[in-house]
Amino acid sequence: MDKHIKQFLERYHNFSLIDSKKKHGASLRGIITVVDENDQVWADYDVRIEIDSTYPYTIPSVYEVSKLIERNWDFHISKSGKCCLDIHHSLLLKMRAGIDLTDFYQNVIYPFFANHQYRIDDGNYANGEYKHFEKGIIQYYKEELDLSETDYILKLLESAILDSKHERNIVCNICGSSKFKRCCLSKINKLKLFGKDQLKVDYEIFKKQSSPKPKDAH
Repeated sequence: MDKHIKQFLERYHNFSLIDSKKKHGASLRGIITVVDENDQVWADYDVRIEIDSTYPYTIPSVYEVSKLIERNWDFHISKSGKCCLDIHHSLLLKMRAGIDLTDFYQNVIYPFFANHQYRIDDGNYANGEYKHFEKGIIQYYKEELDLSETDYILKLLESAILDSKHERNIVCNICGSSKFKRCCLSKINKLKLFGKDQLKVDYEIFKKQSSPKPKDAH
């Protein structure tokens, strides 16, 4: 972590190390200047980046200190100023793979603030809107994993959670359309990347989606 922080600070001089305790991680603070394609400055954000000791297998917590962003989930920020940088599952995959601080800043942190300015100017986010909590998970499965049928998702999740054994060369007993290795195997392997704890949470969300809604009482 120390090496990566040093490399980051050498590149981004607007940041400085304000706390470094190996047991607890490190804290950085600095200014993120958002500029457009013509190098016109749009805004300067005062930002704090908290990195815990599990680095690189972690997602830094980012706080917008300057309060330029309205404290509202519609702007993907908590009342304390903690930024919701991306869809939870996308961040989870980055965490499990291990991050590089400079790369994470360039591809996740800076775009978050640039996107805020884009919304102020355009009224919408540059790459579309993502939802929060349970709705965000359902959106992720639909848009990123191309999975929208609830019962099918539940079968895939069950198999991934239980680590069920399937014959690779016989008709798939999940969808019944082809050999297992040609249809559902790759989907299950993708799901396994999220870890069983998250898959169990997802399962309960989709289980509620599949439950019949109670009829109105008369």
